Amino acid sequence: MRARRRKNFIHTLKAGDGIATTHQHKEEVIYRHFNEGLRKKATRTVTIDWASLDLPSVHGRGLDNPFTEGEVWDAVKASPSEKAPGPDGFRGIFFKTCWPQIKEDVMQAFHSFYHLTRGDFSKLNSATIVLLPKKEGASEVQDYRPISLIHSISKLIAKVLSRRLATVIDNIISPAQSAFLCAKSTQDSFLYVQNVVRSLHRKKTPALLLKLDIARAFDNVSWEYLLELLQHLGFPARWRDWIALLLSSASSTVMLNGSAGRPIWHKRGLRHGDPLSPLLFILAIDTMHRLLCRASEMNMFQPLPGRDISLRLSLYADDVVIFANPIQEEIELIMGILRDFGNATGLHINPAKSTVSAIRCEDLDLDAVLAAFEGERVGFPIKYLGLPLTLNRIRLVHIQFILDRIRAKLAGWKGKLMNIAGRRVLVRSVLTALPTFALVVLRAPKKFLSEIDKVRRRFLWAHEEDISGGKCKVSWPIVCSPTESGGLGVPDMHRFSRALRLRWLWLSWTSPQRPWNGMQLPCDDDDSALFSASTTVTLGDGATASFWKCPWTGSGALKTPYPTLFRHSRRKNRSVKEALQGNTWIADLAHGDTTHLWVDVLRLHRWIQDADIQLIEQSSDQIKWRHEASGIYTANSAYKAQFLGRTASEISNFIWQTWAPQRLKIFIWLLTKNRLWCNDRLQRRGWQNSYFC
Repeated sequence: MRARRRKNFIHTLKAGDGIATTHQHKEEVIYRHFNEGLRKKATRTVTIDWASLDLPSVHGRGLDNPFTEGEVWDAVKASPSEKAPGPDGFRGIFFKTCWPQIKEDVMQAFHSFYHLTRGDFSKLNSATIVLLPKKEGASEVQDYRPISLIHSISKLIAKVLSRRLATVIDNIISPAQSAFLCAKSTQDSFLYVQNVVRSLHRKKTPALLLKLDIARAFDNVSWEYLLELLQHLGFPARWRDWIALLLSSASSTVMLNGSAGRPIWHKRGLRHGDPLSPLLFILAIDTMHRLLCRASEMNMFQPLPGRDISLRLSLYADDVVIFANPIQEEIELIMGILRDFGNATGLHINPAKSTVSAIRCEDLDLDAVLAAFEGERVGFPIKYLGLPLTLNRIRLVHIQFILDRIRAKLAGWKGKLMNIAGRRVLVRSVLTALPTFALVVLRAPKKFLSEIDKVRRRFLWAHEEDISGGKCKVSWPIVCSPTESGGLGVPDMHRFSRALRLRWLWLSWTSPQRPWNGMQLPCDDDDSALFSASTTVTLGDGATASFWKCPWTGSGALKTPYPTLFRHSRRKNRSVKEALQGNTWIADLAHGDTTHLWVDVLRLHRWIQDADIQLIEQSSDQIKWRHEASGIYTANSAYKAQFLGRTASEISNFIWQTWAPQRLKIFIWLLTKNRLWCNDRLQRRGWQNSYFC
């Protein structure tokens, strides 16, 4: 705690040409910065022609229904228990523990809010802004991330409203957005952008990737624009009045080294830390996508080549990627649309943090093409959403920064002061978790996984020292086996990464509307084989299940018993419905020398006739995950499935499910492996030992 306070203590701040060192001077610098940003009403010089955008509607969704006690209690239960409190000092654990005693007072506040009762709601809508450094050596106010610790009542109201909004937002937000939406993640945006980049590069198609940064995105949203947008989306008048009340009554004080400053009354922007802000923000920025789509529909842009490029723009909150043709007029048009969008919404592009990367543009005059773009020109690989975006397959050098981050973690740990049980916990929960965000979407080189294993193995057995002299008491494959199989339960990185990647095969079935669907997935043949063995498919109309690759026959995928036919087929991705219509699967084989195929063709044709497959129109194919009772894929069950068939250890329950300190359990585990350095083992190696050991 003291170390964290020392790290977050603000010693000095830049103030114009000078440096603020006294508390009063630093407080004045911070107040002036936030007062100018939050209290200055956004000036709109442009308005949106909403009629031309064909916006969806949320009419009749029950967003403005009266608040119920059950709804509020569900929001309380879903709130974190121990997060830092707002100005009133009440944490989530207080509401959960004392709910029977306080629920009437809380519901009275909700009823007053529902009826927009006259009163000073601002007393319940204050917040304390805490400044967290974005980087080492932060010296300006802009180098700190403002997090709002909001009054518990207004935060609970915002939580309830956000849960209501979450039920409808999937229907009104564009597929280009991946942030703050249920079941979507950073990796969805990254996978789509990576596939488009590699597709353009592979086809030798000249294109530009514009990576844009929105200046102080949350802080600059125009309230007038936001309420106008909600109206045209069909949100009820009462809902819009609630949003207007939450926005207009907001005030904040900035905390500087434990001391609160003067209050600042908001006139624009959305507060960081407000449960409702993320959803309102992605609604606000979604108009950018609709404007660009409208321009494309009006043939103002030349279409991007390729059927798989369904979206010109990809959004993850305020991280924007736009694909453009390397044509001067098109870049000027895009920048003009973005400029007008910023003037209408307050969300302006920050040229200093925006970049452009060229794809196959070696023979073009990019200086002329990019005359209207003020950002920096950078080459691939680039970093997007914290991951390396490359034109070709990932190499070790591209993800070396992850290894450096893992090794940097060890520098702050006192491995010598921990017993092996403590080091095992850190290996399992920290060192294994650090690369997870990359392993989900990248097919990492084997060398990368081996380097991670070296770091984990060295820390587990020898803390910071080199591994030598028999310090590894048990072989690493056994250590990385489940405890039920006689291992130590440290995750096997190769199997772990495969289990994570299977999510894409599962989502391609369950969420076919995602932009990356139909593109190349970061899965190899072993991943596909494991997925096929772990799922069962029930045919409906046969439009989703793959004829060759899906286990729709009840005994696995057809490509397994008929590998020669699968290799020879020109259309390996045909659905069952397409393949069975007129025996199209046979027509796909009619090229080249087919004399060696006819035995298998006749055998498969006879099986299909005998099976008498009946497709059910207007009924979608269903997939079920074998290793979960719910039938839904989880990474944990996918990981455990890779150890099926191993002999269970007879004494694993005795060791790991008995109450005892972890270090003693590991001692017993080493004893069962005959890996304790007792006198007999030391004598055999001629090492110094005690006779009584």
